[in-house]
Amino acid sequence: KPRPKGPIKGPLGPVRPRPQPAPQVPEQPGVAVELLSTKGSMVLDINPSWAPLGAQRFLDLVDSGYYTDIAVYRAVPNFLVQFGVSNSPEMQAFTRIADDPLIGKPVVKGAVCFAASGANTRRCTICIFLGDYSSVLGKNPWETPIGMLRESYFPVLDSLYTGYGDIPQCNGGGPCPFKLEQQGNDYIRAEFPQIDFIRSA
Repeated sequence: KPRPKGPIKGPLGPVRPRPQPAPQVPEQPGVAVELLSTKGSMVLDINPSWAPLGAQRFLDLVDSGYYTDIAVYRAVPNFLVQFGVSNSPEMQAFTRIADDPLIGKPVVKGAVCFAASGANTRRCTICIFLGDYSSVLGKNPWETPIGMLRESYFPVLDSLYTGYGDIPQCNGGGPCPFKLEQQGNDYIRAEFPQIDFIRSA
C-alpha cells in the first residue's frame, strides 16, 4: 500500500511541563565596613553569603584592628588597589584560609577580593578593583569577591595614588611587598612618600 503524502497522523505524545527555574535563595544582608583612608572614607558591603570563609576572615581582621596605618602598597591605574601587608606580629597570627566555592559573582569595579597566589592562600591582603575584570578574573575559587565598595564612594577609590605603578614582581616601579613586610611603613614613607594609607577600618 503506498504511503500517504504529508505527516502521518497519530495520537499526540504526553505533554511535558516546561522546567521551572530554581528558586533564588535570598542573599544575606551585607555587613558595612568603613575604611578611613588618607583620601577619605570608603564604605564596603561585605556579604557572607558570597564567600563565608573570606568574609569572616576580613571581618575578624577588621575587629582586631589589623587595618590600622596600612599602606595601599599596590595601586595600578585602571586595575586595582591592594593593601594588607604589614610587619606587625599580628600578620603572622592570621594563617591562610581555605577557598570559598564560586557562586558566579563577577569581578567588576568596586569588587572586594582577597589577594592570593593560588588555591587556599588567602590571608590578610585585600584588593579593590578599579574596572570590570569579569572576563579574566573570578574563574578560580580564591578570586571570588567577598563584597563591594558602595558606588557613591568610587570617587574616593579613584583618587588613591597610582603613580608608582605595579609591584616589582609584576615589572612595576612600586613598593616591594617583601621589603614592606620586613621593614614596615618606614620603607614606604622613605621611598614612596605619595602612597596612600588605610588609617583604620
